[in-house]
Amino acid sequence: MAESEKAAEILEKPHLTEEQAGQLVERLYGLKVKSLKPLDSYDDLNFYVKVDGPVPWLHGYTLKVMNGTDSKNKDLIEAQNEMMTFLADRGFPVPRIVPNLQGRDMSLEQLLKKDNGSYSHNIVRLLTYLPGTTYHNVSVTHHLAYEAGAFLARIHEALRDFSHPALHRPEFVWSLKCLPSLENYLHCLKENHHKEINREIIQAFREKVLPCMDDLPQGAMHGDFNDLNVLVEEDPVTPGEYRVCGLLDYGDAIVNPYVFDLAIALMYFMSVVKDPITFGGHLVAGFESVRALTSAEWDVLYYCVVARASQSYVLGHYTASIHPQNTEYLMVTAGSVWKFIDMWWGTPKEEIYQQWRDIQKSI
Repeated sequence: MAESEKAAEILEKPHLTEEQAGQLVERLYGLKVKSLKPLDSYDDLNFYVKVDGPVPWLHGYTLKVMNGTDSKNKDLIEAQNEMMTFLADRGFPVPRIVPNLQGRDMSLEQLLKKDNGSYSHNIVRLLTYLPGTTYHNVSVTHHLAYEAGAFLARIHEALRDFSHPALHRPEFVWSLKCLPSLENYLHCLKENHHKEINREIIQAFREKVLPCMDDLPQGAMHGDFNDLNVLVEEDPVTPGEYRVCGLLDYGDAIVNPYVFDLAIALMYFMSVVKDPITFGGHLVAGFESVRALTSAEWDVLYYCVVARASQSYVLGHYTASIHPQNTEYLMVTAGSVWKFIDMWWGTPKEEIYQQWRDIQKSI
């Protein structure tokens, strides 16, 4: 399958009405649904479920119906389940898998497609719902950036002891290793200037990052540590300040260099603030308060950050072009990321790093 065809298939979301979703919860899990509402999702179908009667988890549940493509890879879903369980058992605030009536972590269900009367086969899971609000919805501060960086580093330190063969995903289109494949999607960009800048970024990644892969510490990682997947809550000790209280969505979990995960976090968090470089400096300082970056990681981080921005921008436009009904959600990030690319790619690497070193000295 061509990369473009693969990306198109990934975004074919399952179809399920709220009533059908409620029936699924009751049939598979024996829970009486009190209320149910859809949640935003890139290519899966998610619902927030509250149930009646005595239940072991008071905050409710997330019903997750996987897209048809990922549902064909049971081993990958098992790896994601095991990663969540691994982190939860070590005290991290992540969702837990709820076994169904058969005692299984998931089931493959046949669902009627919306348009043509045919069926899709989709993996269905129920997860504990985590309270809190997304990082995206609060007024971000340097303190919260620092906390997010430290939290990500602690996740990495824990995951050094976790592995699963299914997390080796050499052809995963959202892996930074696959950045050169972006050239297949540049045709969806309308402005030639944007195409040329993205070609420059792809070439720089080829030259500066890919030859260094063996020098970069790597292992299993979350793969999508962004402002919509990180939950925060108000700090009870410091009113008006927030702290990280949850990490959602393990669909991009992968074995890759850890610096890729940091770059992903930096790009998403920096692209939604007014002073991105300063903000990024506090996030990196938080990360290094737990684990110092190696010299090889510092060498490539600048290029990895802009590579993820390019990936988000190009794939966001591509998927919106083939799934216009999802344009509003798909373009949440892509719509604001070009400004970030323009700023970052126009600022010398050493200038950014010097600002970050000054921030670390001042903390």
